[in-house]
Amino acid sequence: MQKAVIYARYSSDKQRETSIDDQIRNCQRFAERESLSITRIYKDYALTGATSARAEYQQMLRDGEEGKFNVLLFDDLSRLSRDDVEMKLVTRRLIFKGIRVVGVSEGYDSSSKGHKIHAGVKGLMNELYLDDLRDKTHRGLTGQALKGYSCGGRTYGYRNVPIEDPGKKDSYGRPAVIAVKYEIIEDQAAVVRQIFERYAFGNTYREIASGLNRDGIPSSRGSTWALSAIKVILENEMYRGHLIWNRREWMKNPATGKRISRTRPREQWIEVEAPDLRIVPAALWDKVKKRMENNRNVHNSTYKSAPAQRYLFSGLMFCAECGGSFVVTAKNRYGCATHKDRGNSVCSNKITVSRHTVESRLLDNIRKELMSEKAFYAFKNEAERLIQQEMAKSDLKDLQKQLTSMKKQRDNIMSAIKAGIITPTTKIEMETVEARINTMEVKIEESDNLHISAILPRALDRYRETVSELEIVLPERMLAAKDLIKSLIGGKIVLHPRDGHLEAEVKNDSRAILGSVAGSRFDLSGCGGWI
Repeated sequence: MQKAVIYARYSSDKQRETSIDDQIRNCQRFAERESLSITRIYKDYALTGATSARAEYQQMLRDGEEGKFNVLLFDDLSRLSRDDVEMKLVTRRLIFKGIRVVGVSEGYDSSSKGHKIHAGVKGLMNELYLDDLRDKTHRGLTGQALKGYSCGGRTYGYRNVPIEDPGKKDSYGRPAVIAVKYEIIEDQAAVVRQIFERYAFGNTYREIASGLNRDGIPSSRGSTWALSAIKVILENEMYRGHLIWNRREWMKNPATGKRISRTRPREQWIEVEAPDLRIVPAALWDKVKKRMENNRNVHNSTYKSAPAQRYLFSGLMFCAECGGSFVVTAKNRYGCATHKDRGNSVCSNKITVSRHTVESRLLDNIRKELMSEKAFYAFKNEAERLIQQEMAKSDLKDLQKQLTSMKKQRDNIMSAIKAGIITPTTKIEMETVEARINTMEVKIEESDNLHISAILPRALDRYRETVSELEIVLPERMLAAKDLIKSLIGGKIVLHPRDGHLEAEVKNDSRAILGSVAGSRFDLSGCGGWI
């Protein structure tokens, strides 16, 4: 009996959770008629078929690639995907793996001759359905925006309040929600005004965020405040009672499948005045806008011609206190970004260090440690282990499978001889099988004794050469040097505050150039100028 699985999905598009039960029931009836054994049921709840980012869907594809089932059942192709390209790619992948793909309600069956035509037509219909649904949704939201209602999402300082129509019922029998209005949350509105007042008084984004964190005021996400969140609030025109919708358009990148946003032309924006939603007084708003514009002009004139800086250890160093990144926080000095952006109440690690000191000392210690005999042999042993592991997965496995087959063939010949079935070629066949068995046993024994020098004759020399390249890092090779350091250490550099200075710990949490170099600590004490 063939092994079959079922995939079921429903979106939030006027469908109930029981929709999945209906789909499964249809597939089970088909399986009974076809004498198929259901081994697993994959379910994705309230997820659109326009995206492939569905946990159960992805698990089903992985299981299919691993050959865990022979038949895939679903209600119709739209349950699998509403993206025409995605649907065709997936069905082709599964069919290539020898899996029969069946849409039980619509009659799609990959074992039939006309399945490509069926899938093509259905895929086009699904694409048109999505386009039509998108247009209808956009038209509906445009109407809501023009009335000053919420079109989705949340804004700090406001809550979304549903407006119900008692005369209409939704699919669950409850009063239908015909719109969602904004309502001011007074305690959050007070925080918003405080942010505007502090900025107008002369505080920076960073100082405002630090002050809110110090006062224990939670951010919009219930976490701590960052300077980026302060900037977003100061630029949001909703706080002056001016609503803007349709400013951005979201599109899916066909190469990556990720959604990206693009700014629409100004004439397509929907702008509505809503004085009842004003939180920030007009005079305060204007004062803040004037200061932001002045700061922007100063910044542009100062940095217009400045080239983008590239730093050797940016993205590789992390704070031991909070886990945040160590970045260049001031001119030529590394510091904790969390402490810089969120303040001392979130991270107390205020120690900064000269960029040149960090780069010279860390680079020198990393190079010396990796060139040590201990690190060298760790690389050699790990490389040999990986080669053995790969051989066990590929060639060795095939050899053992062939050996088992040859031994079985030899046993069959011996059984035939014992039964008196002897032909003129019996002896030749037996000698051929014995010779092949001997050859395979020798190959298996040789693969068990593989050494790195037999596969990668220059691997060890290349390791020394690679580490030696850290001797000098030229500005034009900065990005290449960063990649090299990351590959060599395999993990990340954690900076620990120790009595007014920093101690760097290189953590190797993954293989480095086929090898795993033992973790080491580099004492950075004694570096003048650290505070």
